[in-house]
Amino acid sequence: MTTSAPTPDTLDVASIDWALTHILRHGDTDLFPVPFEYEAITNSWANLKKRIAAIDLTTYEVRPATRMLLPKQTFGFRVALQLDPIDTIVYTALAYECADAIEAARIPRDQRVACSYRFQKSANGDLFEKSNGWDDFHEHGQELASSGKYSKVITADIADFYNQVGHHRVRNALEQAGLPARRALNVEQLLMNFTGGQSRGLPVGPTASVIFSEACLNDVDMFLIRKGYTHTRYVDDFRIFCEDELTAWHALHDLTEYLYTAHRLALQSSKTKMLDVADFVHKELIDPQEMESATVEEKMDALAELAANYGEPGENLDAQTDAVIRENLQELLKLSLEGDQPQLGMAKYLLRRATSLRTGVVRELVFENFTKLLPILREVALYLTATTNDKFSAAVAERLLSTVEKCGHDYLRFTRAWTADLLMKRLQESMHKRVESFVEANVGDLGLRPRALLAKEIKQIDWVRERKETWQNNTPWDRRAIIWSSLALSRDEMNYWLKRVQNAGDLLDNAIAEAALAVGNAGK
Repeated sequence: MTTSAPTPDTLDVASIDWALTHILRHGDTDLFPVPFEYEAITNSWANLKKRIAAIDLTTYEVRPATRMLLPKQTFGFRVALQLDPIDTIVYTALAYECADAIEAARIPRDQRVACSYRFQKSANGDLFEKSNGWDDFHEHGQELASSGKYSKVITADIADFYNQVGHHRVRNALEQAGLPARRALNVEQLLMNFTGGQSRGLPVGPTASVIFSEACLNDVDMFLIRKGYTHTRYVDDFRIFCEDELTAWHALHDLTEYLYTAHRLALQSSKTKMLDVADFVHKELIDPQEMESATVEEKMDALAELAANYGEPGENLDAQTDAVIRENLQELLKLSLEGDQPQLGMAKYLLRRATSLRTGVVRELVFENFTKLLPILREVALYLTATTNDKFSAAVAERLLSTVEKCGHDYLRFTRAWTADLLMKRLQESMHKRVESFVEANVGDLGLRPRALLAKEIKQIDWVRERKETWQNNTPWDRRAIIWSSLALSRDEMNYWLKRVQNAGDLLDNAIAEAALAVGNAGK
């Protein structure tokens, strides 16, 4: 008896289309510079998306990712991955297909229990509601604390949550949400691929990981409700409101027991606290938007009490540009960065505010406190980009380079990658040699990728010619940048080489070559 082979598990073309739209709008992570590949492949998308749609997820092997150590807001480092662009598109498309079922299975938003990242897909690439849920988390905490019903509050978050999420638990959560078992298995297999066969861990950074983390924590919310506790949650940050101390101890016991039994997760001991309601209000319920209108004395008092790991603030930035607001931003950023334990949640909010206002008033503070701001380097980079003239002024570029060299943490690949990206986006001719020296000095750690992209920008034909015969000998990330640098060549030379690349390259090499041909032949 002959049995037919199973039908390959594939992604819908519409999901793949949406994934690219999302990445172009929001980036591939919230940690790293966005790779040039995404903009490039828009010129070869018609062919590439068909090839991605043909991928059999049951046998798919992921491609090399970039791994970096990022400084934590407290002492130490965390490991984060920047996935290969094809893998990011696949992962994002999978999350898109799962999101509706996951959202329908969650505690309804109006209960303000699971506050973080409520899903609301849109055709323009948005996956979440406009607010990330911090406002609901903050306001509901205020209401519960002021209700008069509770005397104690348990505050706790899960230790190393993203790296400890069990893949099988994600698969179970997806099936419980009503997704087909085959699709849930596809997700589990992809996650296992990302972790090299280990059964734990979600990639830190990609939006898709948020989807699957919320699916995984849904049963914890349901458990606490079934046990009769009143709580609210933002990502892995729990607040449980209790009538008395004994109830608070029971709540902490039950949460700890369930996290271990059901998920093999544990609470972070240094951040697990039992607070009197008055202390909770004073220490935890700080909102940066409210602080802008407070007196200097009130601001200083509040900042002295602000928790070191302040959560994500709301994104409701207005368009005020008057001198008073700008002065407040400068003052508040200075206060938030004072001492050995800067309040980086507040600093992140203020930098986003300054970025939206496009004011350079805090630029000097940023450079003076660069080392303290390393854990939120993405916000620093976005701020410097938004508040510098169209061409990155030589003075700002030189200040950036000298600051990085003196900060004591230039050994971090993360620091140098962002520096190279910033300099490349805002490149002045007077800085060509200085930037070339920087990327040449960092080839050992950053690879040839920044050097190739610089060669493209400054049309360094000899450098490209020197590499084009041996392009296949490089890592995939370097290889693609070398292919893209072909835009520095003449049309005839570029066309001849890239046709050979298309015959020999892999899926993404081929797409980058096709994109370069489209761009180069349109503009030469």
